[in-house]
Amino acid sequence: MSISGELCLRIDIPRYTRGMAKVMVSMPDDLLSEVDAEAARLGTSRSAVLREFADTALRRRRTDRAAAMDSLLRQTAPHGGAAAERVKATRP
Repeated sequence: MSISGELCLRIDIPRYTRGMAKVMVSMPDDLLSEVDAEAARLGTSRSAVLREFADTALRRRRTDRAAAMDSLLRQTAPHGGAAAERVKATRP
């Protein structure tokens, strides 16, 4: 029962929204047409296509960031770098 005394029923539709948020996304009509065409080609929903695209893009971004960080770390010198060798090279 609600506060006003009306009977409220909660109907759960399995796998519909559990664990997922609903969002509104604005995009140009031509882009939406491409998303719809891809959904039709795959035999799935617009939401499924957008979820897959977002997941793929974010996974690629994480991988690219990790590779860039790894590359930067491989370029670093040991503690102190070559400072000691440079100082020694300038001594008579």
